[in-house]
Amino acid sequence: MEKLSNRIPSLDGLRTISIALVIIGHWLHVLGYGNAGNFGNLGVRVFFVISGFLITGLLLREFEKTSDVNLLKFYFRRTLRIFPPFYFYLLVIFSAAFLGFVYVPFKSMLFAFGYVSDYANPSNWLLGHTWSLAVEEQFYLLFPTVLLILGIRNTKIFLFLVVLASPFIRLADFQLFGSEPIWVVKGFHANMDALAVGCLLALFYKRLHQNAFYQRLLKSKIVFALPLVILLANSQSEHPRIFLGIGFSVINLLAAFCIDWAVTNYDSAVGRILNSAPAVTFGMMSYSIYLWQQPFFNPDNPSILTQTPFNFIGLAAMTLISYYAVEKYSLKLRQGFEEYLFAKKDAAEKTQFLVEEAQAS
Repeated sequence: MEKLSNRIPSLDGLRTISIALVIIGHWLHVLGYGNAGNFGNLGVRVFFVISGFLITGLLLREFEKTSDVNLLKFYFRRTLRIFPPFYFYLLVIFSAAFLGFVYVPFKSMLFAFGYVSDYANPSNWLLGHTWSLAVEEQFYLLFPTVLLILGIRNTKIFLFLVVLASPFIRLADFQLFGSEPIWVVKGFHANMDALAVGCLLALFYKRLHQNAFYQRLLKSKIVFALPLVILLANSQSEHPRIFLGIGFSVINLLAAFCIDWAVTNYDSAVGRILNSAPAVTFGMMSYSIYLWQQPFFNPDNPSILTQTPFNFIGLAAMTLISYYAVEKYSLKLRQGFEEYLFAKKDAAEKTQFLVEEAQAS
């Protein structure tokens, strides 16, 4: 896989597009257009596919070299990457609730704190986005062990079965329980195929890029029509059986192909935009942006903080604090610890690994 400036090319730019979709979706909600376009769902789904691709790539490289996955190191890295910004957000929200500025039920805080809000509905806008973070965290907890136990070949088979079974699982849930329980649409099992598709892209990356037919597809102009198909599939939320049965799968698969196209064609006109300094910067900050967009794009809060342009100003301010004072500091702290973990490794290889792992979120 080619690299651009020691980072997987285009992925930060794709993250920028994903977080922009989330903000647009929530902004339209604030402006009174409801869930027009369902853009938030699309942005989160692309994030899932990217996460599966990145995390599997990291684990695969370690597994191919050592026939093992060091779970302790993996969870150590994930902890210092994910927890500090997230719990900083929760601390600020809890403090605001304690002081009476906002209302957040205590049980909602517990659900978010324990990364279970994809199954236990927090019933609060300020914590509503934590369901996707719960899905990601559950993926981090489960997938390395699956890869370690099954091995690469059987993991591929397992992931194919996940992708095939997921639409039927979602439809069965909807048929039995309707759309009211949060886990029907937002539970880990309802979204595991988005992560699985990203995992499969990483696992089959070399083989796909040695396939002549796939190479022709990557060079075909058809790729420019795929975003329209993705938008069409994403717009079917008012038709839940189509949306859950077909829509999710179409979005996942086509998003994975678009991701691969963007990574492969990073020197194209589109690629140059995705790898431009602003796109890369916003992509690197996307985790903090995602955490903090929620309170500033709250349709239930009529205060000045949710009104344009003050919501964008507030989001920018809290993102900068979260990214520079919390996220970057925790990554620097982690790298300091990893100097000991990687002391016997070649310096260039260690640096490359750390850079790639820092890109994963």
